Amino acid sequence: MARKVATEYYLMHKDIPVCLMEISQNGILERYRKNENAFEHFPLGGQMNDMKFHEWWKDRAIPKTRNGAKSALQRLGYESTNSALVDNLALSLSDCYWIKPRGADFTWSDVNLYTNDFVDTFGELTLNKDKIIDLRKKTKFNCAASQGELQKKWCIDESGRRYMIKGNYGESYQQSINELFATELHKKQGFFNYTVYKPAKLLVENGFEGLGCISYDFCSEELECISAWELLQTIKVRQNESFYYPLKKVCINLGIKEEEFDAFMDYEIMTDYLITNTDRHMNNISVIRNPDTLEILGFAPIYDSGNSMFYNIPYEQLDKVRLNEIKTHSFIAKEVKLLSYVKDRNAVNLDKAEMDFKIYEKDLYERHIRIPKLKELYEKKIARLQSFQRGKDIWKNNNY
Repeated sequence: MARKVATEYYLMHKDIPVCLMEISQNGILERYRKNENAFEHFPLGGQMNDMKFHEWWKDRAIPKTRNGAKSALQRLGYESTNSALVDNLALSLSDCYWIKPRGADFTWSDVNLYTNDFVDTFGELTLNKDKIIDLRKKTKFNCAASQGELQKKWCIDESGRRYMIKGNYGESYQQSINELFATELHKKQGFFNYTVYKPAKLLVENGFEGLGCISYDFCSEELECISAWELLQTIKVRQNESFYYPLKKVCINLGIKEEEFDAFMDYEIMTDYLITNTDRHMNNISVIRNPDTLEILGFAPIYDSGNSMFYNIPYEQLDKVRLNEIKTHSFIAKEVKLLSYVKDRNAVNLDKAEMDFKIYEKDLYERHIRIPKLKELYEKKIARLQSFQRGKDIWKNNNY
């Protein structure tokens, strides 16, 4: 069987070539050779081994399972998300990496998504332009690299700022409302390092108006995002070991102070517990880096809290929820046991955790019968955190 012809590309960090890559026609990385003179600009300072770098490349493409991805690929004539990634130079609004065909003469300033207009052809959402002004212009390059599985679309506002608009799964708008709910909680807590989500009206099927949410990009040409998943590729993690302490070790080695790590994680774990965010996986935690100096500047603002507040549990099952048995995609599988990592049990002020549930009236799906149940479960979570703050290790007691 004849071998498919591979094309050579440079993996670039802005205008610095960090390695020469051979990429197949369907976007698969076949082999690569590092530039030893730019070793520190290779993803994670070159600390990834061969297998993990291949994973890094594969993970850069939009997920195949993202809502709307399959239809977008078919419409645009791509056979896979990887081939779309290559065709769009692996550009992202999360960092400053991209690929440059060998022999091409264009530069970072010619193609980057932070200063050049673009159209996000992989977002299947239709914007209601009476509510959101979208000044996107078609260019050669599209945004084909962003994590997460919900429908998402990158846009540009009147001032040139980049923002993401997100939709929901199914008939409910709850995931978008959950982002608004989390935003309000962080605001009430006086916490500063979080992503602000705002409501956005969308046109959905058959011309009906739906609800999504928008958030502005916290990355730029001066700030890039490195996920916890990427950080963990630089260290050996034992089978079945929690990611918490390996991640802490990597962060401290990169210059984040231990007290800064503890304070951020304490707050995030406790607020995630409070809103029952079951999706704080390792791509939903990140640090921020200066792409020029490579200095790690701290944690990225908290983002992606939509998979919370029992969003995926039907109304008739809400009475059967056992709060101490909730499973989560995070450092460990059992939600309540995440509290065992918390150093400062008062990281969240529960006197400022009372929330107005009228926001959920925006959801047309089961809103009137669902809201009292959500409020009841949230108040039970507050009661459990109150016991936790009084010194009880609630993960050890099935009565909590």
